Amino acid sequence: MSRPHCGDASLPSCLVTFVFLQFLPAGNGKADFRVLGPPDPLLALVGQDKELPCKLSPNISAEGMELRWYRDQPSPAVHVYRNGKDVWEEQMEAYRGRTTLTTDHVARGEAAVRIHNVTLFDNGTYHCIFKEHTSYSQATLWLRVAGLGSAPRIHVIETQDNGIQGECTSAGWFPEPKVEWQDLRGRKVPAVTHFSASATGLLAVTSTVAPQDGAVEGLTCSISNPLLPGRKVAKSHLPAPLSERSLSMERGPVLPLILIALGLVTAAIACVFGKRQRDQHKSSPEGEAERGGSEQSELAVSLSLDPDTASPKLLVSEDQKSVKRLLFDQDLLPNSRRFERDPCVLAQERFWSGRHYWEVEVGDRRAWILGVCLESLGREERIPKSPQHGLWAVELYKKKLRALSYPRTRLSPLQPLRRVGIFLDCEAGEISFHNITNGSLVYTFSGLSFPGPLQPFFCLWTHDPNPLTICSVVTETQEDTVSSGGP
Repeated sequence: MSRPHCGDASLPSCLVTFVFLQFLPAGNGKADFRVLGPPDPLLALVGQDKELPCKLSPNISAEGMELRWYRDQPSPAVHVYRNGKDVWEEQMEAYRGRTTLTTDHVARGEAAVRIHNVTLFDNGTYHCIFKEHTSYSQATLWLRVAGLGSAPRIHVIETQDNGIQGECTSAGWFPEPKVEWQDLRGRKVPAVTHFSASATGLLAVTSTVAPQDGAVEGLTCSISNPLLPGRKVAKSHLPAPLSERSLSMERGPVLPLILIALGLVTAAIACVFGKRQRDQHKSSPEGEAERGGSEQSELAVSLSLDPDTASPKLLVSEDQKSVKRLLFDQDLLPNSRRFERDPCVLAQERFWSGRHYWEVEVGDRRAWILGVCLESLGREERIPKSPQHGLWAVELYKKKLRALSYPRTRLSPLQPLRRVGIFLDCEAGEISFHNITNGSLVYTFSGLSFPGPLQPFFCLWTHDPNPLTICSVVTETQEDTVSSGGP
């Protein structure tokens, strides 16, 4: 195979490649084989795993060959396999602990590097080299990374002139998604849409509409990724301004229908967020309002802490609803389920499927972690605080709030978190955190797949006397909600 041709624009990387090839044993470098990669770009979702396959043509054995996957330069590499084992000292820092080599079919010349917990950093071009003695050949692969954001949520905003606006929000998208509003008749509604990037490069969406013709009921907000099929949709029956309701009263039987619709929507919101959330914000996680009160009531779960998992540094209350940090460790019997080093505890409940919601009062506590973890999360040593090890959480520490993503995401909520709502959707692969004080979305982990059962996770850093408390999510009957009045 001939040496690569280098133009001036790519001179630095070509020089590195040239230097790397000089370390090959003397010879003409021409091989009796070719390395082939996928002809089309590979598509990967943020947070999932993706394999980058290469194979020999003809399909001779690659056993005994050196296999190398790299980005811009051969070393440091994405992954190196030599003499039957992985060569970690030549790996790029960004891929440490995130790659494995699949060699099940290496005898017929096929191998693949699997990248775990794909991030936007992984988007781009890759090369693989198969080398045997003085012979080598390489192929180029393209990986396109897509972020499938959270399900959109529609908020109702009252304007100063007694009108209303609909605001659709979602996070975790890449590349820039398409946002579309439609009215009840399927007609497009003009909107103003803004995008903002997080520290991970994923985009958050805020789109606003201001209906002018009074057709405020049944507005739909849909968001789609240009690289992926399908779309995520939120529907909302937006309440009309008070003046329109007064006019409707004079026009005939439209008012009772509007009141019934408003009552049903309010009941659905109350079932998810509780009376406090309904009175203050009239919003629910992941746009669940339209699904009806009976389904919403099933989302709220009543958690109980598991004392057998609690660190000796913690004391769980008798009702198993709150936990506080102790000044001195308790003298407890050894227990393989217990967190030994870090001050953490799990809830007793385990989730394999379905959609679940709970709230935790953090109050004025200065340091904590809240989230969800795999039941298999290690507990004897320091907890690995990352999604690739089975923990999806947000952390407050040293007055800084951040999502324990990879890499970390700095969060800046408009108001301090005193009560946190956590929404887990196993089928959609999403975990979202909400500030109950103002009903805002704090952060969403999306595009996830869970290899085992999940448990709610709590951790109390620092010797702070304030406890963490699991809140009761109050549900009300539809009759009670309607009689209390509309929005």
